[in-house]
Amino acid sequence: MLEEIKQYAKDHQVPIICDDGLLFLTKVIEEYQIKDVLEIGTAIGYSALAMASLGCHVDTLERNEEMFEQARNHMEIYDQNHQVHLIFADALTYHGELKTYDLIFIDAAKAQYQRFFEKYKPYLNPNGIVVCDNLRFHDLKPENVNRHTKQLLRKIETFKAYLLEHPEFKTTFVDHGDGMSLSQRKSI
Repeated sequence: MLEEIKQYAKDHQVPIICDDGLLFLTKVIEEYQIKDVLEIGTAIGYSALAMASLGCHVDTLERNEEMFEQARNHMEIYDQNHQVHLIFADALTYHGELKTYDLIFIDAAKAQYQRFFEKYKPYLNPNGIVVCDNLRFHDLKPENVNRHTKQLLRKIETFKAYLLEHPEFKTTFVDHGDGMSLSQRKSI
């Protein structure tokens, strides 16, 4: 199932989590015994279905209508246990009902990561974790990119500093995939 969706992503140039990143996410889910996940950025549903295959219930937000429809098609075919709940909405403006989660997985508009983190951390269980993907952003160097990409790289660096300095969370960065972070709420 995942191989078919991965091939679709490759054929249609849809960015999805890479194998190394998914392996890291799988280890996190197993190690921390994750059951409920909020995913910011569904794309075509690849990572949501991967997490569901590990026994997680996943609420996932996607704002792109074409991606959302493709994800819905994938859920109809592959999510036989109805573990994935698709939400068609912009995560920055969404105000619908949510529960609390063991894991929040952020893999959406990189320039908005800090806003996503702030908006959704209240939905994190006391011992919950936040994982963010693409924090190396293809190892691009500011001197080799256009102005727009330089701004994005600067925002990613600012977000990484924000995570390190956040008083409520302990964050570690890993080189898996395209660079990921794991932020765990500190014990009170």
